[in-house]
Amino acid sequence: MRVGVTGIYASGKGIVCGLFGELGAHVIDTDILAREITEPGTGALEKIKSEFGTAFIKSDGTLDRRGLANHVFKSPELVKRLNQITHPAIMEAVLKASAGEGIFMVNTPLLFESGFDRIMEINIVVTAGTEQILERGIKRDDITEGEILERLRHQISLNEKIKMADYVIDNSGSLENTKRQVIAIWKILKPPRKG
Repeated sequence: MRVGVTGIYASGKGIVCGLFGELGAHVIDTDILAREITEPGTGALEKIKSEFGTAFIKSDGTLDRRGLANHVFKSPELVKRLNQITHPAIMEAVLKASAGEGIFMVNTPLLFESGFDRIMEINIVVTAGTEQILERGIKRDDITEGEILERLRHQISLNEKIKMADYVIDNSGSLENTKRQVIAIWKILKPPRKG
């Protein structure tokens, strides 16, 4: 079973997926897959070079992810062009990684925007307060509040995501509170065996 886990930027998707992992789920992080599919020598990186030029390629041949992000997030059209390159490759990697037995939690910020929700059996949205999101994002990714707000502009609003979700996890309180919600959903996804 594939379960999409999303939310707006820095809402705590990774924390929630980690908690599901502790319960026995396999966790797939599309941010990690996005790095892998844009490593030197990959088709996606070559397409990015062709589309956006070499300004975002570092001297060691790797992608300047932050520089590219700051460039594309200024324009919905540029975001769309980048997503057309990366999303098919990421979806292929998700399908490959989740081909085995078990429950796979797919941590992906653009679950609904990318159409990845169509390959999931269940979709979960993680929520948190705006101040928490800004604080976490600045601390975790060493970026500015302005950069975070720019990224949020290119995501479906949290209210829209909630409407599309099968389950919602409120990550604005304590870790224990988040854990209780995760356990409740896990019991539904993986009921105990009888006999």
